[in-house]
Amino acid sequence: METPTPRALKIYFLPFFAQGHLIPLVQLARLVASRGQHVTIITTPSNAQLFDKTLDDDAAAGHRVRVLLIDFPAAQVGLPAGVENLVAASDNDTAFKISMAAHLIKPQVESLMKQSPPDVFIPDIMFTWSKHSANTLSVPRLVFNPISIFDVCMIHAIKENPQAFHSHSGPYHIPGLPHALTLPIKPSPGFAVLTEALLDAEEESHGVIVNSFAELDVEYTKHYENLTGRKVWHVGPSSLMVQKTVPSVKGDEHECLTWLNSKENDSVVYICFGSLSLISDKQLYEIAIGLEASGHQFLWVVHRKNKDEGNEEETWLPKGFEERMREKKRGMLIKGWAPQPLILNHGAVGGFVTHCGWNSVAEAISAGVPMITMPGFGDQYYNEKLITEVHGFGVEVGAAEWSLSPYESKKSVVSGERIEKAVRRLMDGGEGEGIRKKAKEMKHKAWKAVNEGGSSHNSLLDLIQHLKSFVPSLERVANN
Repeated sequence: METPTPRALKIYFLPFFAQGHLIPLVQLARLVASRGQHVTIITTPSNAQLFDKTLDDDAAAGHRVRVLLIDFPAAQVGLPAGVENLVAASDNDTAFKISMAAHLIKPQVESLMKQSPPDVFIPDIMFTWSKHSANTLSVPRLVFNPISIFDVCMIHAIKENPQAFHSHSGPYHIPGLPHALTLPIKPSPGFAVLTEALLDAEEESHGVIVNSFAELDVEYTKHYENLTGRKVWHVGPSSLMVQKTVPSVKGDEHECLTWLNSKENDSVVYICFGSLSLISDKQLYEIAIGLEASGHQFLWVVHRKNKDEGNEEETWLPKGFEERMREKKRGMLIKGWAPQPLILNHGAVGGFVTHCGWNSVAEAISAGVPMITMPGFGDQYYNEKLITEVHGFGVEVGAAEWSLSPYESKKSVVSGERIEKAVRRLMDGGEGEGIRKKAKEMKHKAWKAVNEGGSSHNSLLDLIQHLKSFVPSLERVANN
């Protein structure tokens, strides 16, 4: 008698309306689809446009991912048509409306799941209402968290130890964690409220999926699982995992790569603060001072907060800065998009000044590039600690104050002198060589994790097998 072939799992994914959340969850959906499961991504029209080309490439490789479109409630929140992702926002009001819209889609998502119930529902953790919806519809749910489980442990520790912030100035020591960690500044009250809501949303899920790899989070995975009783599934770095599944299509070479080709190995500092962070002119001015004073070569991607105001040369750069850097062949400025993964993987890049957004951190780890950390908002202050205090493959610049949003105007700026010292500490040799060695070692661990038999590769297989346990008929067939 032939053993019946088990049917594929039917899984619904729901990405949040922000690039740092959407990209890794779509990558996870693609990975699950590549393992023969029926995958559906629920999203809005403009958000779908951000990844539809990659899904076409997957379909050509035989891994089909279905997309179910729902309406973005633009009229309800007072947004123009097409503004559906935080990448399109430039102020707190627009960002707040996009976040409100993420809550207003609940009836549409529930209606889809009633019409055609999935075996499993995997929403982004930002959809805090998914806990109630999954319970009401009796659909098994695992939450996706696009950051490291280390960050979640920090959030738990801060919630449980408010006395740690009773003093008027830092550093603030965070108790109850595997390492003795400090924060130089207090988390903003608004961030505490948001993160407590996220901790509540994790409850009653069958586990949490993170865009990380086990070797990066060893002590904190055990700490989290003991603390909550929920399992952690490391399926990352998702960008590396996808590389192993679907070959990428190379485009035209960006001019910055040609410029990097003329530089020696590990000689260039790359500076970029992500797609959301808009930096004030005062802070950009200090960054420029620090870079010039460091004496090192740099490639700087600039996103200005005040890009439509005043004379560019006078407001945000020291007088004659661009001309001096051009004449000395010391630096290159890019005012727009740049191919970050290709830049980080270029041999000339020896350091990365970053806002510590998790996707950027994961890309730097995957490339073996040590970081110079300048967190901008939200969980990025925690990521800085993982990089500098836990693993030591980065140099801390820190921040002058804590922001909940990338659009908030900061009253204080990080001085050019602090930036110069951090760049020199990494790039002048000596201590920097040890930091660089640690970055290379973590790169090796990341690549080993995503290869066959590695921790993330095995975690993906185990995750799919675990999901099948929610469907008794699949489990019986699989065990025959």
